[in-house]
Amino acid sequence: MTFKQYTIYLMQLRTLILLFSVCMCFAEVHAQWDTQISQYWRIKTYYNPSFAGEIDSLHVGGLHRQQWVGIDNAPKATIISADMPFNFLDRKHGVGALVVTESKGLFKNTTMSGQYVYKKKFKKNLLNVGIQLGIANISFDAAGIEIPDSNDHDKGDEGIPGSDADNSSAFDMGLGVSWIAPNYYVGFSATHVMEPNITLDKTRSAYIPRTFYLTGGYNIKLRNPLIELQPSFLVKSDLVATQIDVTARAVYNKMFNGGISWRKDDGFIFLLGVTFRNFDVGYAYDLSTSAISTVSKGTHEFFVRYAMPLNLDKPKKNRRKSVRVL
Repeated sequence: MTFKQYTIYLMQLRTLILLFSVCMCFAEVHAQWDTQISQYWRIKTYYNPSFAGEIDSLHVGGLHRQQWVGIDNAPKATIISADMPFNFLDRKHGVGALVVTESKGLFKNTTMSGQYVYKKKFKKNLLNVGIQLGIANISFDAAGIEIPDSNDHDKGDEGIPGSDADNSSAFDMGLGVSWIAPNYYVGFSATHVMEPNITLDKTRSAYIPRTFYLTGGYNIKLRNPLIELQPSFLVKSDLVATQIDVTARAVYNKMFNGGISWRKDDGFIFLLGVTFRNFDVGYAYDLSTSAISTVSKGTHEFFVRYAMPLNLDKPKKNRRKSVRVL
């Protein structure tokens, strides 16, 4: 076999593998839908709606994740979130909004959701129960499939997705509960509760599996009042695959923060952040120790959020009744 023939053979093999993967994904998608997030404590409403309106501020933020740099068509995700508390009938509630856009190869997933939280106070602690309702959409760029011109490839093969399998939506829902104390928090949630099935065409559909999350964090105050330790964890599972993140972070003067995370079966994450005025900015670099590290230059994740304080607990003005003595 000549070098030219060997090169053509490799190109054909790569194309066949790509087409096989696409067809398998289209036939019935069972992979985890939710985007993998490294700075999970900064955007807790993404996986648990009960954290919306966690503190008395209007939060507006965004996160962008560029995964597996160096690999063509690697996953990319952008998350825009907003949340705030409010008072109604002498009780505090929370609301939030979430827009998530993710691309994976020729697939593009988009979710738009609204969130509501019922809050119940127990002395200094807060029990939150949240619900999330929204629309999940899958689109596929069939025009992006490249088929070589040769006698060994049939562009009219019915197994290749056509232009009719390009866009479809379904109703989606999530539930969550959290317990927030002065020095710690813990939460449990489920996304895609109804396990929506999105039909792309007559023979292909995308199945979004129900995913469960367990998260928690603690604020440890040291003798030096300028330094605080903030360990946290996140467990994510669809009962087929489970991901575990364990994080150790330190905060200096409530302004600078940094740390490291360990991710089960994947590697380590290096974290940096700064809080100034009403802005919170963070960066994460994922260094994988799995086989993907041989072809990838790592993963970058950027986060920014603005917080506008709200005064929901201001005392009511004294009202005096006019009493008429007869």
